[in-house]
Amino acid sequence: MKKLLIAVVSIVVAGSPGLMKGSAQEGVKASKAARKAGTETEFLVAGMSCDSCALSASKVLKKIPGVRQAKVDFDLKEAVIKSRREISESEVREALATLGFEARFPGDVVPQPLSEEEKTGLDIKTASHGEAIEISQHLAPGKITVFDYYADWCGPCHLFTPKLERLLLKYKNLALRQVDISDWESDAAKQATEEFDLPGLPYVRIYGPKGKFLGVVEGNQIEKVEEIIRSPGR
Repeated sequence: MKKLLIAVVSIVVAGSPGLMKGSAQEGVKASKAARKAGTETEFLVAGMSCDSCALSASKVLKKIPGVRQAKVDFDLKEAVIKSRREISESEVREALATLGFEARFPGDVVPQPLSEEEKTGLDIKTASHGEAIEISQHLAPGKITVFDYYADWCGPCHLFTPKLERLLLKYKNLALRQVDISDWESDAAKQATEEFDLPGLPYVRIYGPKGKFLGVVEGNQIEKVEEIIRSPGR
């Protein structure tokens, strides 16, 4: 009986390394397969106005850690990213925000421009249609004045301006002055480039109730605008 038991144990022990090695190899293969398959995320991209915009969007999405492939279709305004791990919506939004674009996922609420009725009573004025301006002449005494530099052909501007307008519903001591640069050859564009080193659009300059310069916000970053508006000592 003892000899039989020893023989059985010997067979199991002798076979274990091979079995363990085979299991390990199967596990490694499965792990590699899982990593190769990864995850796929689909969403819409808003704010693009040209084919090169889609290319730029693809490039910034590829820079998100873990992303293997990223493709943005300009015509369909659709994007697909394939990654080794699950990519969060916030990571996608932050990456596209650097270009002024926005990611749209199911359930997102999109801010709409104010209607003429909603604008009634709000301090919103057009300061320029391509002409150079004197900032001091357009400040609203006793209010925080936001100068919104934009152009009709600027995709991100169409996303950003409605957000700025809606801030006036939230902050009653706010005034909005809209500066349409029209094109890069206009006097308004040349002035902003020379005096403010205008990097691109959207571009915002913010002044306090007494005319003190408070700060600049570049790109589609409404959160930074609010940070400046709420900052102490303004």
